[in-house]
Amino acid sequence: MLSKTVRLPPLATLQAFEAAVRHRSYTRAAEELHLTHGAISHHVAALEARLGVRLFVREKNRMRPTEQGQLLVVKVRQALGLLERGFAQPTGDARKRIVLSLMPPFASRWMVPRLADFRTQLPDIDLTLDVRMAPAELGTEADCAVRFGPGGWPDVQQERLMREELFPVCAPGFREGLLPRTPAELRHCALLGNPWLPWEPWLHAAGLDFPEPPQSLMFTDSSVLLDAAASGLGVAMARRVLVEGDLRSGRLLRLFDVSVPDPYSYLFVWRADHPHLDTLHRIRAWLREQAAGSQLDI
Repeated sequence: MLSKTVRLPPLATLQAFEAAVRHRSYTRAAEELHLTHGAISHHVAALEARLGVRLFVREKNRMRPTEQGQLLVVKVRQALGLLERGFAQPTGDARKRIVLSLMPPFASRWMVPRLADFRTQLPDIDLTLDVRMAPAELGTEADCAVRFGPGGWPDVQQERLMREELFPVCAPGFREGLLPRTPAELRHCALLGNPWLPWEPWLHAAGLDFPEPPQSLMFTDSSVLLDAAASGLGVAMARRVLVEGDLRSGRLLRLFDVSVPDPYSYLFVWRADHPHLDTLHRIRAWLREQAAGSQLDI
């Protein structure tokens, strides 16, 4: 028995729909594809009529894809990516160009010291580090990312690389080497602050029943906070992953054996419809290997 032939939507319709989802805008999709706003609207309307579902809803000045639209665009991107790879002309250059999004402290203190190994292990990948505090938009601004947070972000794949823990650190020469011998002696030390690194959870874990102490200086950037501690300005609450290099070099010392777990983790994030998933999986494997070694460093 012959199977029923399925009539596929025109390629132009699928391209218009994918661009509209990516830009969240019919106007910007039209500019990319050299079409009119009306043409994009017509393609989307034809697709909605064919499927019997709404694919977009207007949200202020943007077109937000519905749940059905988000599910459909994954399949459309996979199909378009397969066609692009099938018709791509060989160029003789097998190198892949990947943009990896990172937050500044993680980029400077964890990633940069490992870039030489990355180039040795993955020499065919040209890597661009997109360093910013706000998460980059995957698919338009970056190919993949290492994010710090609770996870559970919609529309992306994610894998936990490392958990984080918090403890106080200071320079070896802080107070001319007269370092606090017990957590209680921190009452008499200059404490450096970060709005996202409160002292109270650690103090409670150390058995100290006093509230958040005043901090002599505040820093919104974790790297600058650790630099200030290394210069002898005071004691800082540090995240383990970010401070590991300073601890190994002796630039900073960990005070006491008490630590508290950070509720957030470092996660590798990517889109399932990326056209070069094999390359992203290789980067993920390298990051996983580096993260496993990092947990054993100190």
